[in-house]
Amino acid sequence: MNNSATTRRISKIAVEYNGNDKGTAEMVYSNNLMSENAEHQFLEMKTVAERNAKITNWAMTGYISPENGIHGNLSNEQLVNLTLKALQKVGVTDDNQIRLDIHNSTKHRHIHFIVNRVNTHGNNTIEAHRLGERFGKAVREVCKELNLKTDIEIGKEKKEQMFKALNFCLQKSMNFEELLENMKNLGNRVTLSHNAKDGISGMRIVRFEDINHQTERQYKPGYKLSEITNKLKIKDIKEILKQNSESQQLASHNPIVEQRKENGNNEKSVVGHLLMIAQELLKPSYTQAADDELLKKRKKRR
Repeated sequence: MNNSATTRRISKIAVEYNGNDKGTAEMVYSNNLMSENAEHQFLEMKTVAERNAKITNWAMTGYISPENGIHGNLSNEQLVNLTLKALQKVGVTDDNQIRLDIHNSTKHRHIHFIVNRVNTHGNNTIEAHRLGERFGKAVREVCKELNLKTDIEIGKEKKEQMFKALNFCLQKSMNFEELLENMKNLGNRVTLSHNAKDGISGMRIVRFEDINHQTERQYKPGYKLSEITNKLKIKDIKEILKQNSESQQLASHNPIVEQRKENGNNEKSVVGHLLMIAQELLKPSYTQAADDELLKKRKKRR
């Protein structure tokens, strides 16, 4: 599952955003908050945060996004349970203020959280150091406990699929433009990177179904070529495309190849003509005059 977690000093806008999502957000859980109004909840959190003057970035915010087609059947209750278990692993306790909202406005259903790092006793329970990394590890641990595929396992499967698609498209592409179009037809978006020295210097591949425009700024979807495989580098791709293009040019200017194509077309034409003749010969014949004469003779005999 894609996920993110960071510490920051928030305003009421952050709480309002979590509780809105174009009118589709569902507040599915809260803890140590008296009000259900976003602005009032922010004021409650801020009041508690002020009990510890040492903590500037007093809020922990982030999200967990289940994988469509793999975790898509998780109920709200299951998603809340998973999130709370992961939060507990990074220091969240029953004394922290928590708000969880599920967002449904995009094709990627996901859950957002806001947690006050300062608990109701004025103590900071969540360390900021490497929080995003620790939270990702916590989500994976909970997935294993719940017999769900982790983001690493899903990522490995996706990389294998992308590598197969790339190899297939390389066989029939003459240049990068064709390669990108062929990959697109297989459901993948390829983004090329450039520099002054090498021109095209790298690529990132992502499945269209994995693109979430809402979180794309925070989390770059897909994988770099170097993350997908160590068997193929961008210089290798350039060489393969060059060879494909040269082979096509040679074939198009080769008189023997052209003659074979022409002979093949002629053979198809002759075979088609012979088949038409055979079909005509095999049609059942019917002669009206002969049949009518035979009927007259039978009537006379009667």
